[in-house]
Amino acid sequence: MGSMSIGTRRVNSALFPTLVLIAILTACGGGGGTSSTMQPSQPSTQPSQPSEPTQPAGPAAYSGVQILTWHNDNERTGLNSNESTLQPSNVSASTFGKLFSYPVDGYIYAQPLYVSNVPSGSGIHDVVYVATEYDSVYAFDADTAGDGSPLWKTSLLRPGETPLQGGNPKPWIGVTSTPVIDVGSKTMWVVSEHNGGVIRLNALDIETGAIRKSVNISASVPSTLPEAVNGQLALSSSCLQRAGLLLSQGTVYIGFGGCAHGWLLAYDAASLTQKAAFSSSPNQDGYGPYPGGGGIWGSGAGPASDDQGNIFVVTGDGPNDGSQTGWGQSVLRLDTSLKVQDYFTPFDAAMIQCKDNDLGSAGVMLMPGKNELISGGKNGQMFVLHTGALGHQQNNNAGAVSGTWYNNSTYTDTCTDNHGTLLSGTVGDYRIYGTGAWFNGSIYVGADPGPVKRFELQSDGSLKLGSVGPAAFTRGSLGTTPFISANGTSNGIVWALDHGTPIGAGTATPVVLHAYDANDLSKELYNSARNSADAAGLAIKFTAPIVANGKVYFGAGHDDLGGAKPGGELDVYGTLPHSR
Repeated sequence: MGSMSIGTRRVNSALFPTLVLIAILTACGGGGGTSSTMQPSQPSTQPSQPSEPTQPAGPAAYSGVQILTWHNDNERTGLNSNESTLQPSNVSASTFGKLFSYPVDGYIYAQPLYVSNVPSGSGIHDVVYVATEYDSVYAFDADTAGDGSPLWKTSLLRPGETPLQGGNPKPWIGVTSTPVIDVGSKTMWVVSEHNGGVIRLNALDIETGAIRKSVNISASVPSTLPEAVNGQLALSSSCLQRAGLLLSQGTVYIGFGGCAHGWLLAYDAASLTQKAAFSSSPNQDGYGPYPGGGGIWGSGAGPASDDQGNIFVVTGDGPNDGSQTGWGQSVLRLDTSLKVQDYFTPFDAAMIQCKDNDLGSAGVMLMPGKNELISGGKNGQMFVLHTGALGHQQNNNAGAVSGTWYNNSTYTDTCTDNHGTLLSGTVGDYRIYGTGAWFNGSIYVGADPGPVKRFELQSDGSLKLGSVGPAAFTRGSLGTTPFISANGTSNGIVWALDHGTPIGAGTATPVVLHAYDANDLSKELYNSARNSADAAGLAIKFTAPIVANGKVYFGAGHDDLGGAKPGGELDVYGTLPHSR
């Protein structure tokens, strides 16, 4: 990994100390204040070097709906309860459909983000932000396509750089994770990957796209492994930064997987200095069909946090011995110094590991107003855990509040592990890759092959199956992460993407947008595959929609693999100007 570097382009030297002081005092405030009166800079369309702010990073009053992080909030509920336009009565094939698409220069794996009433370009806009695998970040007018031009576009590539090529995702690995925004400091944090093994944390101005600051990411922890240098295990450039970013109490948390060790890093949001580093397997290498070491990836899910600043993550395939040596296949609660405070590990973790049924294929969702969370993985089993006492590893998962199979069609299977030990255990034939969403005391979960199901949380923490979607999704589509729009506790709509055959899994098919009545999932309100005018772009695995101010947004591919630089698109759906 490269050493830490900070951009050196300067503003007027007389203004610089003032700007730095303002940025430090106002960064990461999370809201409030009044907008800056300074004019935003012109859109950035060329590869750009990191620069200091061209205007103060003061507080801004962006009134209206904001979707600033993966799955809408730090609890990862996937609920926008401030949607007053869309309701079950006006979402139908005759009144709702595809409005327009924005072309972009690479595939969009990251979830879009949304900020209302942003001073950008020539006026005030509701803005939707997308990041691509070609290391670009775009800001688009969320309501009107115009000629398809962005309000601004910023390349995170420096001269001579390209995104990583090959591997997974294909063909480029640039920005894979969902960025995070703080409106108080007008900042977006985004992680980009580049050729030469460079991974970079960037802070952008959300009004102009200017790169305020950028640092190369590197990390190390004490280790006894042979590959450790001077007793320190270093973060490998082969790791993939897929997990969405988390901003909590002035700190940006960054998860890594896809390599021999899982990692979680903490960076000060204002200065971009590293505060802490955690490896989930510092003294054991990963093993198995896909040799991860407790990777933190969650199919794109970001770590969750509560009001006290506790961080919750789920780890994937990797060694586990209930100590600092190996934390694979576990739900972890960490403090702000990234020290493990508590954990839950399924009693059959060895069997789960052997079958590549890692628990970490989906993220954690914290239930609002409760001391409980839910997590589930490729084995098809969902666990409700007490956030203050996760339960450790006990026979038959006695430490969990409850354990529920997504589908009761389980079977007994065997597997021989890497030590030659024959293991036996229960396996589900439905895999969970998507994180659940929350609405009115129920949890909405999609699996591969689905369909979306509603599970009602009971007073004892158990889950009771409620309504079920009308049809399963495509097997091999890698599940779905639902998003829910509602007006308070009413007019709930569940939005879900069926990825069919996603890019890289064969000949890609268009992603299909579904909408269901949240009170009764058997009532499908809308299906984008039923009208050719509504056809979306090609499916990209693990992508998730957002809903804001009467419109639905999600990333898709415009071209399949095969070209030198396949492009992507942001698809936008909403109420039609005229009924069909």
